[in-house]
Amino acid sequence: MKKEHYTLLALTIFFLVFTRLIPHPPNFTPILATCIFAGMKFKQHLYSYLAPILAMFIADIFIGLHSGIFIIYPTLLIIVFLARKFTSINSASILSSLFFFIVTNFQVWIYSNMYQKDLYGLIECYTLALPFFSMTLISTFIYSYILFIGFELITKIKIRDKI
Repeated sequence: MKKEHYTLLALTIFFLVFTRLIPHPPNFTPILATCIFAGMKFKQHLYSYLAPILAMFIADIFIGLHSGIFIIYPTLLIIVFLARKFTSINSASILSSLFFFIVTNFQVWIYSNMYQKDLYGLIECYTLALPFFSMTLISTFIYSYILFIGFELITKIKIRDKI
């Protein structure tokens, strides 16, 4: 792996850890955007999967490890895998946010005692989670474009420096 690739991997991890640790609105994080970015931009499969998971784990050490990790982390790995198939940031942002919303809220319904274990409880769980979904969707779009535009700007600067 080239030095530039290690730098990109380290910067991606640092960006995600930093933005998860600073105060932010609920579910307004770059995690899904990072998964999309890593899936689309990292050519080596290992690093595309490693970046978001390692960043999440480092941040979770500071925030607090929780039982949801066993569902959330595999969900993020699936999003990286799916992002490798996309060419559109918009499509990837919408579908990854929706997938994350469906899986993680199903987890909440199954494993918590907050909701009845019937159709009414499931509907209530998803309904009460809608404000969080909107924040996830908005943050995924914003952070995706920050990551992709930032990457393009850095690439252009490096190319210009070589001329």
